[in-house]
Amino acid sequence: MKLPVVVVHGGATVFDDKYHDAILKAVSKASEKGMCALEKGGSALDAVEAAIWVLEETNLFTAGLGACKNLDGEIELDAIIMDGNRLESGAVMAVRDIVHPISLARYVLERTSNSQIVGSGANKLYEQMLAEGYREETSSKRTQGPLIAQNCDTIGAIAIDETGRIASAASTSGWPGKLPGRVGDSPVVGAGVYANDIAGASCTGKGEQILRITMGRMAVFHVEQGLSVQQAAEIVMSELRQKTSGEAGLILADKLGNLAIQFDTPHMPVAVLSRDMENVYYSMKPVWLVD
Repeated sequence: MKLPVVVVHGGATVFDDKYHDAILKAVSKASEKGMCALEKGGSALDAVEAAIWVLEETNLFTAGLGACKNLDGEIELDAIIMDGNRLESGAVMAVRDIVHPISLARYVLERTSNSQIVGSGANKLYEQMLAEGYREETSSKRTQGPLIAQNCDTIGAIAIDETGRIASAASTSGWPGKLPGRVGDSPVVGAGVYANDIAGASCTGKGEQILRITMGRMAVFHVEQGLSVQQAAEIVMSELRQKTSGEAGLILADKLGNLAIQFDTPHMPVAVLSRDMENVYYSMKPVWLVD
């Protein structure tokens, strides 16, 4: 595929048949939003934030407006964004009552000297973000997306810009009924998300299983060792099934725009958009896309 490339997933799980059309439309719109940001001169970070912001705006996924309540009936959210070329990331964990934690995660990356902020500290940082004008609220606890992506046609994502710079991101509330304070794989660098100057990964599914094999980092490591993205994705999925109960998936892309998609759940909605593709590609079924 010709750079730039944006790939978005909506999670590895089982989706009710009646929601499939809406889910595929959502991931398609998310990829278009990310590509629009790139075509307007935005960065790979702009693209992945914009794509995930779109999915957080729906109630179709376990993130954003569709977030699930924990065992105490409260909503706690996790998000991460990573700049592969700088090997720097920003993450928020167990943050409450905001719709777009992906933007707060980017604030952690770009405006603080830290990488991970949790709980009430993250909520306090949200107020600081608003006070500085980094993002504006459009309604209570709901912020606008990246300015570069506004007025574009228009929940993990990877984007590769024209120079091959990679960014990866993820946003989630976790599964319904989780223990209060539980943090899964998504905001943990190297587990749910990883990117460097070679490749980027965004994983989804059973977080505790993904954490056990640091799935995102290992997928990228195999690409660094000379394997294709398809071979690397197959290896980490095989390891996941051998050492855990599985129930996960990932998207993996390298700096040339080669892409692999692997999962062992019934569904994982995916949308892919590149400069040389006339239409958005999307699927609920296992697919492998490699140039």
